[in-house]
Amino acid sequence: MTGVEECPVSTQCAWGVIKMIDYFAYGSNLHPLRLRERVPSAELVGVAALPGHRLVFHKKSDDGSSKCNLVNTNVETDLIHGAIYQIDPGDKPRLDRYEGKGYREEQVSLTIQGDEYVCFAYVAQPSHIVSGLPPYHWYKALVMLGAEYLAFPAPYLAALDAVESMEDPDPQRGQAMERLIEAILNSRNS
Repeated sequence: MTGVEECPVSTQCAWGVIKMIDYFAYGSNLHPLRLRERVPSAELVGVAALPGHRLVFHKKSDDGSSKCNLVNTNVETDLIHGAIYQIDPGDKPRLDRYEGKGYREEQVSLTIQGDEYVCFAYVAQPSHIVSGLPPYHWYKALVMLGAEYLAFPAPYLAALDAVESMEDPDPQRGQAMERLIEAILNSRNS
């Protein structure tokens, strides 16, 4: 079964031991180096696809650009590719802060090699959805690098590459993100 519903994430087992929680990344957190910069406990479980959904760059960010959103289309042939990560529940508030205003948490059920995972994912709130606002070049590059690292299908990569993007007007933020991109590129060569 694969689907999406709103949920609170339970992080405590019946016997009181805190366990890792499953997170479905589909945007700029796809690459493990990027996600571990934000959430050091993140461990990649594997790649998964969520049918009946597509990726759209239309979540308005406080920085003046758009970010990725997971959109339910109810069309089984639509797929959003992403990665399942396990994170320490103590790191989740930190990830929530990075994701910022305008996202709500939803639960998604995904399968990897016959094993089902119930993950949380960030989905844009209707109040933060806009059309015609492109992402910054660096944001698109982070999504592309993660998708390439995870070996997403060529047509999916081509669709990501075709997304129009724009220069970040904040040179400091842009330079910081370019350093992260450079670190990701250098990690491929080591």
